[in-house]
Amino acid sequence: MTKPTLHFRADGTFRILMVSDIHGGVGYNEKQTVEALQALVDTAKPDLVLFGGDTAGPGVIHIENAGQLREMLTGLASPMENAGIPWAHVFGNHDDNYGLSNAEAETVYESFPHCLSNAGPEEIDGVGNYVLPVCDGDRIAFNLWALDSHSGMSEFCRDYGLPDDTRFYTPLSGTGSGYDTVHFNQILWYWQTSCAMEKDNGAKIPALMFMHIPLPEHALCTLYRDRCHFEGGQLEDVACTSLNAGLFSACLQRGDVKGIFCGHDHVNDFTAEYCGITLGYDGFLSYHACHRNEIRGGRVIDLHTDGSFTTKMLRIRDILGAKGDSIP
Repeated sequence: MTKPTLHFRADGTFRILMVSDIHGGVGYNEKQTVEALQALVDTAKPDLVLFGGDTAGPGVIHIENAGQLREMLTGLASPMENAGIPWAHVFGNHDDNYGLSNAEAETVYESFPHCLSNAGPEEIDGVGNYVLPVCDGDRIAFNLWALDSHSGMSEFCRDYGLPDDTRFYTPLSGTGSGYDTVHFNQILWYWQTSCAMEKDNGAKIPALMFMHIPLPEHALCTLYRDRCHFEGGQLEDVACTSLNAGLFSACLQRGDVKGIFCGHDHVNDFTAEYCGITLGYDGFLSYHACHRNEIRGGRVIDLHTDGSFTTKMLRIRDILGAKGDSIP
């Protein structure tokens, strides 16, 4: 199957719509979310739609097998597939909670004609570590990095042979520090791939990075709002990992990543700037999981061929008004 490639428009722009935390599955009134996503797509007119994790599960509503996932994605992907718009995804901490592994799920995602997601290298941790180049003519003008931020620290302990009762602590998270993050071998892969692409390109390639679980640096921005150009809303604690694997430092040293965006915290939709890198959220799109009607929506990101970008939230209420709170 030949997949579409990503190109800047003639006016030198490329638009991304990022949505996350749909938490769909069997028993969910998917019609609401599909209509909301359709409204976002019709309004934003994106060149790429990115699902930012927790597309499925958890709880009573969840996905157990590939057939159920395909049925759900057939609806969710319809605004893009029907319009021929490329789309992609990263996995969240709930996507594999009910027996369908992310590796199995990935094959379902990749079977859709306009889905650009990729399982990524087998030798590094996680599923869905990949980079999508956005071209301006024959030149790569921007890179879009997708990384698997995994699930919880109990799984981390299992995978790395640590005792089950190992505890992780941080003053930055109000959630008990139970979440994992991008692992070292993924960071090394990003670094080496970025260096190789720079060599082939003859210049450093500006980039954005996407994952589900926020970094500790997202939390740091909430402590120093005036200094970090904090904009938007924070209605819950930043549920970052307590294990700082050094991804932000790697991005800072490489000098290519201009922004890092995540989901996970449903009612946070802020952006902030830390050491020159924009850190941000995209809110949520669910109609049943910890929602606030005034937050529901997605984040629009406009790339420019000069390596800059701008971003804003696009909320369902902005488009549909109060009737978007409960689409029949």
